[in-house]
Amino acid sequence: MEDPIFEAKKELIQWIKNMNELEEISEFLEIKNRIFSGDKVAESQAEYAVTDDFDERFAKGLTSAESRKRTKEFIGKLPWKK
Repeated sequence: MEDPIFEAKKELIQWIKNMNELEEISEFLEIKNRIFSGDKVAESQAEYAVTDDFDERFAKGLTSAESRKRTKEFIGKLPWKK
């Protein structure tokens, strides 16, 4: 017993193959595009605009004195062999 969906698809394919009117074929293409465009998510690209917050990040960063202090602490904690 054949699958009814498979049989319906075969019938539609044969029918479309025999079509010669561009207008009718374009209607099918519109239906196809409408169906497949529903799967896509259309979001505004403005939502993903990257802001340059370098100045803010730089202001929150370490000062050179704090960096030297942390480096000395880190080196002091290393397991040196004697």
